[in-house]
Amino acid sequence: MIYDVGVVGLGPAGVSALKVFEGSGLKVLAVETAPSFPRKKPCAGGLTSKAYTILKEFFPEVDSVVRKKITRFTLYNGKNSTVLTSDTVLTYMTQREELDAFLFNSLNHSQFDIHLGETALTVDKDIDGVILNTTKDSYRVKVLLVASGVNSRIARQLGIKREIGFTYESYVENSKEELIIDFTSFKWGYYWAFPKGDVVTTGLGEFKNRKLSGSFREILSSFNKKHGLTGKETWSSGFPIPAGKSKNDVYRPHILFLGDAGGLVDPLTGEGIYYAVKSGTVAAGVVKQFLITGDPHRLKSYETAINSLFGEEFKWARIVGHLFFNLKGLNFFLLKRSPELAQLAAGLLAGRISYRESFKKYLKLVPGALLGR
Repeated sequence: MIYDVGVVGLGPAGVSALKVFEGSGLKVLAVETAPSFPRKKPCAGGLTSKAYTILKEFFPEVDSVVRKKITRFTLYNGKNSTVLTSDTVLTYMTQREELDAFLFNSLNHSQFDIHLGETALTVDKDIDGVILNTTKDSYRVKVLLVASGVNSRIARQLGIKREIGFTYESYVENSKEELIIDFTSFKWGYYWAFPKGDVVTTGLGEFKNRKLSGSFREILSSFNKKHGLTGKETWSSGFPIPAGKSKNDVYRPHILFLGDAGGLVDPLTGEGIYYAVKSGTVAAGVVKQFLITGDPHRLKSYETAINSLFGEEFKWARIVGHLFFNLKGLNFFLLKRSPELAQLAAGLLAGRISYRESFKKYLKLVPGALLGR
């Protein structure tokens, strides 16, 4: 049997692609390492406004797994702190295992051949596509969508070029309501504490500095103590995280790489759910056009589309990141001094304004903030 499409990984990227395939009549194989859902998945679990909006479009009941709606951020740098507030929601808090289970269960499973507890290993060339080799069998597919995350074996096999940082995360039993982001001592990263009712997801990530003073676990523990999060730790794990670029390596003949597998993560905030969902829906649309026309150039257009959609934003995220981290002290001073800059920062963190636009507005507001106007 030859499948029209193979999907590896059933996180937000893979499931979003399947949602687009619903009702298409295509023969679709989906392979997922986890034997069942919910499954444990390292992730801070915050949805930016744009991530929430796109999920709401394809999965209207997503509010069922939103634990909290956050309208206030507290930012720290050393002994300095500042508060960002908004009349509208800045971040929607989810627990990632609950979100993934909701997305998976929202699919019409009868329309797909879904294999849980089966890990994709390698791919081989085939006359009409590729052969997908797993821990249980080999399958012929015309097009393969790889959405198996940053540790994707197929991405490694095919030499997909990605820039990788590292994060460490824990779940702490605590009912603290404050959302915290602490930039102290990071070269390009931060500590976070995301409240979710009976638990706070805490973590830290760093892209640039691999020689931190102590292990990631020890540093995370010290930040938790600093911010009064000393409850029982129920889970912890370290994991790599990619950073998106102006040109992203997401295509090989008959194979498209989605979400983290293609390195599609905001290089400043580390947010990846929006880019996972968007890349999944874009890939599915491209595949449908390819299967209608038979033109292989349609598949190559996926990479062009991804870089058109995300490349500019990722480039400007790096520009804004350099500006922020190289001048952290000055920027904290300006945020406390200027309500307009504080509102701009809140909109940026919420994903409501582009990095390029925020940079332009920042340059216009800085002189007045320095002069106290």
